[in-house]
Amino acid sequence: MALKVAILLPLAAALKVSTGPPAREMAPTLPKAMEMAGIGLETGGQIWDPAGFATFSDESLTWFRACELKHGRVAMLASAGWMANGLHLAWPGTIDYTTPFSDLAALPPFEAWEKVPLGGKLQILAWAFCVELYSEMQKPHYLKGGDFVTYDWAKQADGKSPAELLRKQNAELKNGRLAMIGILGFFASANIPGAVPMVPH
Repeated sequence: MALKVAILLPLAAALKVSTGPPAREMAPTLPKAMEMAGIGLETGGQIWDPAGFATFSDESLTWFRACELKHGRVAMLASAGWMANGLHLAWPGTIDYTTPFSDLAALPPFEAWEKVPLGGKLQILAWAFCVELYSEMQKPHYLKGGDFVTYDWAKQADGKSPAELLRKQNAELKNGRLAMIGILGFFASANIPGAVPMVPH
């Protein structure tokens, strides 16, 4: 028995799986995060950051917020376009001098996209590239102290009190977040039957 123990103990020690160093405690939330828009009743009046994005650095936090705004704005446009297609709304005229926009509006969104000529798709991508380039070329850059809430073509910030501007910023963030979830739901519903409950197929 003693011999077995003498043999097995070193073997067990050799095979012991290391658990590695203890998990790093999450760094405290940056003060800047608590001053940014996006905190509301939905999050209990506190910042909702389960991934710890608001603990890295002020620069990375600004970059994450700029990404959230850009993706939210794109998702809002995409969701509006998807719903317009579902309602069969169309511009007057033709898309390629022969195909009426109304013909595309009668098709499901992905099928309508396939019917768009290559030149039209390239124009859409080029426009998106120009908007992105314009926002990145602002001086000073938003990572260097500039205002990352750019492309304020509706002049939402003009003449507004800080409280009113914060309300509009929160509204944009919340609508953008909802639109990002919504457009993913549209994609899932179009590609996976039954993926979205109560959506007929």
